[in-house]
Amino acid sequence: MRLTRFIASVSICMLIAVFVFTSVARAEVVTATGKGKTPEAAVQDALKKAVEAAIAQLVDDDTFKKNKAKILGAIKGKNYVRKHKQEGEEEFTGSAYIVTVKAEVDTQALEKDINTLGLLQDAMGNPRIMVLYNAKLPMGGQLQRADADYGLGAFFDNSYGSIVDVLTEKGFDVVDKGASEKFSVQLADTHEVDVDLNKASAYGLKYHADLILYYQAIGIGSESGGAKIFLRSELINPTTARIIASKKVEHTSGTGNIAESLYRAADEVGRKIATTMVEAIKKNWKREKSSGGTFILVMDGVDDTEEVIGFRNQLKKYPEFEKIREVESGGGKTTYEVKYTGGRDDLDNLVIKAAKELGWKVKRIRAEGNRSTWKKQ
Repeated sequence: MRLTRFIASVSICMLIAVFVFTSVARAEVVTATGKGKTPEAAVQDALKKAVEAAIAQLVDDDTFKKNKAKILGAIKGKNYVRKHKQEGEEEFTGSAYIVTVKAEVDTQALEKDINTLGLLQDAMGNPRIMVLYNAKLPMGGQLQRADADYGLGAFFDNSYGSIVDVLTEKGFDVVDKGASEKFSVQLADTHEVDVDLNKASAYGLKYHADLILYYQAIGIGSESGGAKIFLRSELINPTTARIIASKKVEHTSGTGNIAESLYRAADEVGRKIATTMVEAIKKNWKREKSSGGTFILVMDGVDDTEEVIGFRNQLKKYPEFEKIREVESGGGKTTYEVKYTGGRDDLDNLVIKAAKELGWKVKRIRAEGNRSTWKKQ
């Protein structure tokens, strides 16, 4: 199948390297072996183990060990095996029968029941998530015709809804849609196509988001009467203004003109993005929350040598600061780069505390992502 026209600022090599993400598996085929006093009992034991193997793919080992009784209690009496087939003949050892089966486990239903226990959120600290998007192609990206937008507004509106559906189904707290739409409108008003990381982070912090899921189309083309879209999705820690996961997603949609194809593809694309990013949250959020990050403190009104050194030494007294250095001084202000193990709110409190202990009064006048500006009064 030949892509008739791909229009984005990516090379052929990049196209080949794009990772294609599959949608949420509706079922998982699992092979398991069971033991019983009769062949039928051995089959039932094998099916039970097949379901437990499927559970192991949905939750990590530590979570399963800590909550095994709770999980097994939640699924007790329910049948998650759609169908199964015995592999070979049963074996009799003299005291029991051993049977191996290949079972199709309904992982969608299984995951839904496990999610009601809130284990995923307990394991990750249940971060509050803001979903943001940019309905424009990035710098250098082009549409097939300069005067066409191919209904990107409708595409992003529908894909946004699918992303939120997946996140809420898994029990996450998601910032309301109105706030996200305001961000998109602001981007349109400023005509920006590449989003500044600090601005996106500051916007997320404004709405008390722990994480930002940001996505944008990087290319749109036609293929065999349908459409193909390439997107970039990023998971951002707004406290440190750091990208902690970045994935590329591509999707080809059936027949019809590009606008119609994209509209039909929106739901599945949104689910691909959300599913991919939930996996990234599982892997990264606890580490992000505990490890802190690098922050920039701009102290306006602090440029005297003794004051510069005094403030730095005062911060060093707090064990949460791993590293502090001045990166710029002059013009009535000093900029510090600090490595801090806590969250943004705790950092702000320690800045105020350090200033008080020096006999100063300070006020935070600006904050964007990992950068904050303070005024010594």
